[in-house]
Amino acid sequence: MGKNLKYTYLAKGWYWRFRRVDLDVPLPGSPGDAEFHARYAVLLAMAQATPKAAPSRSSWTWLVRQYLASAEFGALAETTRDDYSGTCELIIEELGEEPFALTTRRMIKAVRDSYRATPRKADKIRQMTSRLYSWADEAELVPEGFNPVKGLKRLKHKVNPYVPWSDEEIELYLAHAPSHVTTPVLLALYTGQRASDVVAMTWNDYKGSTIRVRQDKTDEFLDIYCHPRLRDHLDRLKATGGKKAVVMALSIVGKSYTAGSLSQALARSMLAIEEMPHRTMHGLRYAAAAQMEEAGCTIAEIAAVLGHRTYQMAMKYIEQRKASKRAGEKLEAMA
Repeated sequence: MGKNLKYTYLAKGWYWRFRRVDLDVPLPGSPGDAEFHARYAVLLAMAQATPKAAPSRSSWTWLVRQYLASAEFGALAETTRDDYSGTCELIIEELGEEPFALTTRRMIKAVRDSYRATPRKADKIRQMTSRLYSWADEAELVPEGFNPVKGLKRLKHKVNPYVPWSDEEIELYLAHAPSHVTTPVLLALYTGQRASDVVAMTWNDYKGSTIRVRQDKTDEFLDIYCHPRLRDHLDRLKATGGKKAVVMALSIVGKSYTAGSLSQALARSMLAIEEMPHRTMHGLRYAAAAQMEEAGCTIAEIAAVLGHRTYQMAMKYIEQRKASKRAGEKLEAMA
């Protein structure tokens, strides 16, 4: 059905995208879904609209379009391109025909501050404008070193950390969770990968003793040991016909997940489990780090699976849990 829809293609063999000139964005669901066709209609109208006059070569609109067509942008991971594209569109909305070479720090600060109700989005705009200036500098579109964003600070806001799953929460969830979310949860827990990588894992990646992962964020291949519990689960799926699908994790209607739809399915399933607090897929990465640390894995071994930044953040939780356990053992010894 998708083959008859202009400008659509199946990316990585498991989710749909719309591509036409400078539009290259993911589509929700798949052909036949209402949300898919609603979004497709909007994008098709945009693609077929009467072309506007070319933007001034001095404007932010022109600069953004040049960057999005650049080799540097094209070399980024797909999820990063999607994230940057969204922020670039905000910059066009806010600065549009303003000359980028004449834009002042005061102007960028005003745009940043207009998004103070959403500090994360405000900081993305600050970072993206700075990145665009760096690219423009390399392309000799602005004077060398010109970057009025330099020194502009991010808005302070409370960071909501990802809460690691405890051992008790993991067992409670797995005891009551529906099958369509059990598989991605086990994959995340025993491989330590991001949701975007979990939903992309295919049966061809599963080799019995290992699972090969190509990380979307780093574009690197990893061969990860397959824990016996995960191996038993995957082997049961294969025996019951699960291997007929391309990807290992399938939604309740038998379709491929996106990272977003998996997070939504996980949240819905938790609401149905009494005493189960809200937890995220990313929290499973921390839980995976804790399990590896308890198993005696070295810093280098854990970081090789999770990445150094995630390892460092997870270690705060691991150290707190170990200290709490030591304190409890000392109290028990006094009893």
